[in-house]
Amino acid sequence: MTGQTNQETKPLFERLPQTIVPTHYDVTIQPHLDKFKFNGDVNIHLKIKEPTDKVVLYADELEVDHAKIKSSSNDEQKATIDYDKEGERITISFDKKLEKGDYQLLLKFAGEINNRMRGFYRTKYTVPDSDEIRYGASTQFEPADCRRAFPCWDEPNFKATFDITLITPKNLRAISNMPVKSENEYADNKEWKVTKFDRTPIMSTYLVAFVIGEYDYLETNDSNGVSMKVYTPVGKKEHGQFALDTAAKVLPFYADYFNIKYPIAKADQIAIADFAMGAMENWGLITYRETALLIDPKFSSMDTRQRVAIVVAHELAHQWFGNLVTMDWWTDLWLNEGFATWIEYLAVDKCYPEFDIWTQFVADTFARFLVPDALKSSHPIEVPIGHPAEIDEIFDAISYSKGSSVIRMLHDYIGDDAFRKGLHNYLTEYSYKNTVTENLWSHLAKASGKPVNEVMSSWTLQMGYPLLTVIEEQVDKKRVIQITQKRFIADGSVDEEKLQWKIPITVFTKSNPKKIAHQVLMDKPEITITLDNVAEDEWIKFNFNSIGLYRVKYESKTLARLSEPIASKTISPQDRLMVQNDVAALCNAGHQPFVDYLKLLPSYKDEDNFTVWKSIASNIGDLSSLLEYTNYFDEFKRYRLNIFSSIQKKLGWDANPNEDPLSAMLRPMILSIIGKSGKQDVIDEAKKRFERHIAGDLIDPNIRGAVYVIVSRYGDEKTQEELRKLYTAADMTEEKVRLLRAMGQSIKPEIIENTLKFIFEGDNVRMQDSISGLVGCTSSRDGRDLVWKFLQKNWKTLAERFGEKSNFLIAFVEYGLSDFADEKIATEIKTFFDSVNTPIVARPVKKVLETIHMRSEVLKRDSKAIEEFLKQQQ
Repeated sequence: MTGQTNQETKPLFERLPQTIVPTHYDVTIQPHLDKFKFNGDVNIHLKIKEPTDKVVLYADELEVDHAKIKSSSNDEQKATIDYDKEGERITISFDKKLEKGDYQLLLKFAGEINNRMRGFYRTKYTVPDSDEIRYGASTQFEPADCRRAFPCWDEPNFKATFDITLITPKNLRAISNMPVKSENEYADNKEWKVTKFDRTPIMSTYLVAFVIGEYDYLETNDSNGVSMKVYTPVGKKEHGQFALDTAAKVLPFYADYFNIKYPIAKADQIAIADFAMGAMENWGLITYRETALLIDPKFSSMDTRQRVAIVVAHELAHQWFGNLVTMDWWTDLWLNEGFATWIEYLAVDKCYPEFDIWTQFVADTFARFLVPDALKSSHPIEVPIGHPAEIDEIFDAISYSKGSSVIRMLHDYIGDDAFRKGLHNYLTEYSYKNTVTENLWSHLAKASGKPVNEVMSSWTLQMGYPLLTVIEEQVDKKRVIQITQKRFIADGSVDEEKLQWKIPITVFTKSNPKKIAHQVLMDKPEITITLDNVAEDEWIKFNFNSIGLYRVKYESKTLARLSEPIASKTISPQDRLMVQNDVAALCNAGHQPFVDYLKLLPSYKDEDNFTVWKSIASNIGDLSSLLEYTNYFDEFKRYRLNIFSSIQKKLGWDANPNEDPLSAMLRPMILSIIGKSGKQDVIDEAKKRFERHIAGDLIDPNIRGAVYVIVSRYGDEKTQEELRKLYTAADMTEEKVRLLRAMGQSIKPEIIENTLKFIFEGDNVRMQDSISGLVGCTSSRDGRDLVWKFLQKNWKTLAERFGEKSNFLIAFVEYGLSDFADEKIATEIKTFFDSVNTPIVARPVKKVLETIHMRSEVLKRDSKAIEEFLKQQQ
């Protein structure tokens, strides 16, 4: 990619040459946590393949000196070092040419233990019975920050082995990828120790990890004898039990599924107090945000348990798919993440069938990518990446959610046996090596005998997905169906590029609702299929279990017939969910009047599936934030109450004995909606429970979030004080985040302003949690205005604090600004971001502008008809 800067052409990013290859690193690091500095030395074993007088490698924000190189015959040369700050590299130059052969490059270095949650960074914590703030240190190297900890060939295809040594105070734990090899007193200071770790397997630099701090741990061995520990904050050992139990089930499941042993002696997991991502799959030492690993047996919600199970399963999948076999370059990172996102569901379904997780996949993963991928500013799954800095900009719901949905469709298309066989052969052939997407496709094609590459490339190399328009005709006892494919675009505009896909299509009918009646690979713009023995009044439905990546537009009579199997729950939850989801999207795009969606929803009034309700709630939430900009929002709230009231009555406030986990997750979602819709008895009950909670009669953790939201919404400054007090007193991050999300959901502008100050001023809120607070503030019309003003006023400060290339900035833009519905504000947003020059948010800003345009078009087109429909409902 070539950009312009002051009329000069920016140089293209170039990867390091393959003429010098590292094979092993011997790294020693000594952190000084009192000064937030560290120093170290590294001995890098190299193979030089062509004569040269210089060596180029990565080092960023490091002072590097004492460079020398030794040949295999022990000839030694000193060298000079030049820094390329922009390129994050150093060039080491030698007087005498280095001939081909084996060498050792020795370097000393020093750097800062930063506060930006990347590279080698500091992490702040307290221990029980003490208010003293203490510091530890941790690493986050993916994609390209190992270079901030030690000089290295920081690209995924320079794989090597690593011997790590940490010199630390004796009272702190020193943990790394591998088991401890030895621990001795440090000769220069008796209060310190030297911890050496076993040699790692051959692996990429981004998977190296080391952590220093005070931790408790729990341990076990899995059924294959792999040692497993979960490290927790001091005094919270039991909070690691759920993750440990999950990991001990999931790791052997993968070893069996891939038919390849887990390749190293330990699989540890650790909760890091300050952590930018959800988790990171470092080989043998997976690091997590606290909320993604720790479960308080008494006070964690079911929702958090499920999230922990999912994240643990995701990271453990990477130990094979990503760590053992690694993409050659970041262009193929989608495959790593898409695959792990798909198989995490397979593992959780196996270990926790009670979560009905594949239905949730359709709402949380499949339906999630369909929204951004319908925008013109979308991108293909597989995007050529130049500089690793582009990754944060590209890696979004499309990479993870569309990537995994494509894998799910492929798995269904070739069948589990062929899939597993191809996967095993792929992982075996490329173990400890690097690979590209096509290599997996060819192994799966070989195992299945199907044209995998041909089918898959239309899904990975072009953006978007098709809308199938279905027109049917009854001829005697046959149903003749004409199917047309065109790219679905969110605002209903025409696809200028005329994109086409190879689409595995399934159709099923009323006479056998649990079985596919017809299957076809559509590879043309239009096809006709015929279903035999279908009666005239019989319903038909496309996309059995919602596995195909397409939306369907039915004629009104076809759609009307589906009301019956939705109401009677004859079709699967995945299918019920996507009928309304498709209709909502088609209404947003102007393919049909929005009133059609409002008329369809009563078919769901006896729905009892958590995930179906979650999808309806999401669509109703989008519509609510739109209709807030009308003068009939109160009528809409009454309609919303009506839709959700029967499920709320059924669930009530308190859990039934032995109820399933899905009811426990559904209850708070419904209570929040009913409370926000203004139902007075629910608001009063929430206030009562909150008062009892403050007095010590604690609210069930599953509904706590809902109660906090309702009391925050209708409460005053005194309520906010109570919420802030609870926040300060909470020692569980999960509880802090629940409170943060609720604080800004007030309907009083001055409270929202105070919440923004609380989140971003001073040290109240950890950097990674600020986005949860900000999202809460956008839940009302006034709140969105205040968040936009806040972002404009503080953008420079936020960019400095979080980092110009931080994906937090992406989140502030996408979550903070997408719910407007006014072209004037869209113009303001464009003008502002054109002026601040923050390249990482260029794509998110485009997404936001397109979303606002689509929303304002819906109001122009449908507002009057929606108003008339709602008034008739009174």
